[in-house]
Parts: sequence; C-alpha cells; structure tokens
Amino acid sequence: MVKKKIKKKPKLTPEDKIKLKHIDEIRKIFERSGFKRAYTVADKEFTYHGTTSDFDDVFIYENILIFTEYTTTATSNLSGHLKKKVFLYNKILEETHEFIEFFDSKFASFKGFRNDIYSTHQCNVVILYCPLNEISDSLKAEIPQIKYFEYSTIEYFKSLTLAIKLSSRFELYNFFGIDFKRIGNNILGRSSVSKHVYEGSILPESFSNYSKGYKIVSFYIDPKSLLERSYVLRKDAWNDETGLYQRMIMSKKINSIRNYLNDSGRVFINNIIVTLAETTKILDKDENTVDPSKINETKAVGIQLPAGMNTIGLIDGQHRVYSYHEGGQFDDVISKLRVTQNLLVTGIIYPHNVSKLDKIRFESKLFLEINSNQANAASGLKQAIGVLINPFLADSIGISIISKLNNSGVLRDKFERNFYDKNKLKTASIVSFGLRPLVKLKGEDSLFKTWLNLEKEQLIQKDNTALLQEYIEFCHLELNIWFSAVQESVGHSRWTINKSVENRILNATIINGLLICFRNIILNGTLLDKDGYISKMKKIDSFPFKDYKSSQYSRLGIALFDKFFK
Repeated sequence: MVKKKIKKKPKLTPEDKIKLKHIDEIRKIFERSGFKRAYTVADKEFTYHGTTSDFDDVFIYENILIFTEYTTTATSNLSGHLKKKVFLYNKILEETHEFIEFFDSKFASFKGFRNDIYSTHQCNVVILYCPLNEISDSLKAEIPQIKYFEYSTIEYFKSLTLAIKLSSRFELYNFFGIDFKRIGNNILGRSSVSKHVYEGSILPESFSNYSKGYKIVSFYIDPKSLLERSYVLRKDAWNDETGLYQRMIMSKKINSIRNYLNDSGRVFINNIIVTLAETTKILDKDENTVDPSKINETKAVGIQLPAGMNTIGLIDGQHRVYSYHEGGQFDDVISKLRVTQNLLVTGIIYPHNVSKLDKIRFESKLFLEINSNQANAASGLKQAIGVLINPFLADSIGISIISKLNNSGVLRDKFERNFYDKNKLKTASIVSFGLRPLVKLKGEDSLFKTWLNLEKEQLIQKDNTALLQEYIEFCHLELNIWFSAVQESVGHSRWTINKSVENRILNATIINGLLICFRNIILNGTLLDKDGYISKMKKIDSFPFKDYKSSQYSRLGIALFDKFFK
C-alpha cells in the first residue's frame, strides 16, 4: 500500500507573517472584550445590490455587529483601496437592517451567531477598517461613516483588554460611537444600568471652596456600577484629545490588587475621587430633589446617578476600580465582590453648561493636585497637564513645539508619543533642559527675542491663545531649519534613533546640546538660514559627540558653539 504523501504547508513569507500578526492582534482584542467571531462567514464572498465583495471578519456582542476589513496596503495606495469599497459600505449603512436580513439569508450559519432576541432593526452595525500602515487624516475625514482601527488604536485596546479583560467592552462601545440606549438589554427596555439612588452626604457649597455650582458629595457604590459608568481621560486613548493626562492602566498593578481581593476579600478603605455628570440628582429621604444652595451643613442625601456609560470620570483610584473587572484570574471570587462590596467615593458634581474642554481642564488640574507630591507624578505627566491648564508656561510651549516637530520635518516620529513607543526620544528632559530656556517669553537667549511679531508683548498677559499658536509655529519653523542643517552636516546615516548605529546623533544628550548651542547663537548673534548654518558646521561630522555623556548637554552645547559659531 502506497502511503499518501502529506502536503507540506507553504512556508510563510515575512509579509505573510506581518499580515497574520496584524489580524491575530485584532481578533484577540475582540475575544478578550467578550465578542464572538463569526468564523463561518469570514472571507466569504457575497453580492449585495450589484456589488461583489467580502468581509475578512465579523465580530458580534449581543446586538453589536462589527464587519471588519484588514489590509496591509501601503499608505500611498490606501486611498484607492478604501474608495473601491466605500460604495458598498454606504449601501450597507443606508439600511443596516436590510443588509443583516440579506446576510442571514446568504449565510445560514450567521444567524446562529446572532442573539435572535434582537430584531434586525435593533442591531448596531459598524464597519471597521483596519490598515496596518498609516492612513491620512484627510482620507478618514473624507470617509467618516466607518471606524478606523489604526496602529495606535490597536496598541491602546491591546493594552486595555489585557489589563481589564471583559470590562474593556465599555470603552469599545464608546469608540464605535454606539448610544448606550441602543446596546443589549437597553434597547429592549430592560436596562442593565439603572438610575439607582445611593445613600451619601453632601458638603455645603460654602465649605468646599470650589466655584459656584460645583457640589461635593460622598457615597458608597458597588464596583460593578462604577465599571459600567466610568471613564478615564487617558493620554494614550483612541480619541487622543488635547489634555488627556492619565497613564495607561498597568496590568501588574491590577493583578496585584486582584490577588489582594482574592486572598482577603476585604474592601479598600481609602476613597475613590470622581467627577459626576451635571444630570446627577441630589434627593432627600422622600426622593424629592434638593436645592444644594440652601444646604448650610453636611447633610445625608440620596445620590441618583444617571444611567449610561461615561458618566463618572475617574480622577484618582482607577486601578482600584478596574481591579474588579470581569473575566480573568480569580473571577469566581471577584465576580461576587463586584456586586456585594461597596467602595467609598467622593464626587464633584458639575454645574450645568460646563463645556467639554473646561471639564477636561478641571479634571486634569484636580488630578495634578492629588498626585503632584507622589513619586509616580513624573515630570512628563506634569508637563502634559501643563499644556492644558497653563499653555503659556515655557514648559507647555516646549511640549507643543515637540508635538509639531514630531509631526513633520527631520525629527518626524523621533519622539515618544504613546506608552508603546519603544526606543524613541523621551521628551521630559528635552523640554526641561533644552526647550524651556530657549522658548521662554523673555531673555536675550530666547527665540522670543528674535520673533518680529509687533504684538508679541501681548503674550505676557497670557490670554491671547491665537498669538501663542503663532509663536509656537515660529519656534517650530526655526528649529526645523536648525535641525535640518545639522542633519545635512552630520550625514543622514547618523540621523537615527537606532541604538545599534555607532555615533548616532539622536539621543537626549545630543539633542539638548544642540538646543543649548542654538540658544547661544541667539545670545551672541542672529538666526541664519539653513545654508548659513551648514556653512558654519563643515566639520561637525568629526566632532566627538560620544565624549559627552548623560546630563553633560550644557558642556556639549557650549563646546559646539565655541567650535563652530564663536
């Protein structure tokens, strides 16, 4: 009997491996957050209203259907790739219930993945486009009706789902822009998050020293209710808004707290600090609304929290709250604690008509006040918050300039943007020792001196944000000219953050040294154009940069100035 030859699997190319890794990471994000993968319809071709196509994956949670497209298409070709598909996407999104009915009939197995308690009209359809390579903001703005899972978003949700498992689904709902009222039981009229009244107390406004209308309350709440309602303004979150300041959740810290909960079963004594939506109600014992302005002493009240996601802003204590997450190790024990234990919460209720930006400013300032004296309140964190609450500070101006340098020019993508950026330039020391003295709003060695804007003295009043942006752009352009000249002079091969490259130029010590040199040029003369700088630095490629270590940037900057510009 002739043995059947076993076919060998074709060897994967490096490109194949990259593609599979990209797909696997996204699938695991949905798996960890509780979504099912409708694997029987993945990559299955269909023709809908005359257009033939397929979806690479479909993920389902209750009545949420995520139709997914993966692509490793190069950035330069993404526009063509996406625009070929958008015609179909528009057809689907025009009448989502009709498309679900079509998909049910086309693929018999699909209906089995859906919970048939929801009608097709009650389902939320999201089309998720997942490019491996960078996609332009202009293309996303041109096609806003779909969602984009880019590298930074994937890394954020990868970290989040690894840390808090199933509880990360609330953040995904927010990312997809799905109204809380349309999710799961809520659309059936059986809300899983009720308008519960929690026993607590309120502090008279006159005792709090906060602005008029801000109310301070304390109450006990179960972790499950907190998890369902909470949000954290994280610097590295998917929405990337100005002023998002919190550090990412640390899995190690979460796991340590879960170990404690599993072993001791005891609740935490110290309080959680939060902000509460203006729709939060203060009730008396008969559940009548109380007028806080008429309260003259601390009083027992009921706190009625609004139903819905993203109504409680976690300022301090995010790890304690998220340690009660659904899923993961010890969940057999912690699932009980999640609904039976009570956490002490101190909440600040916003007055009506506070803008979203003002809320972010308030919360970031409060976070800084709470954490400024703690060891973990690093200078980078303080600088990031400063951009929001005091943008006219030299540190804040420096951070804004680094952001611009990181977006374009010879230093593009050389600085850390997010927690997952590895081996890039850290910004804190460059801002503190290089940029702060260079961009301050006074002094003979500051770029401010060289700025020819006739209205520049108005910046001293710290109230003209449009003028501030003009100054930041001026600094950005002058520094881009300076660094372009340095790059040209030392050679492109050394202009790298790759640590394996001998004599590389891009590290914090040399960048700070170059900024100090530039400051001395301003102090002793005037700004040049790119060719002017290059003409002065003809032999800089042989300068012994490696002789200057760690914090010797001041000595380096003076040495560079003395050798090439004095």
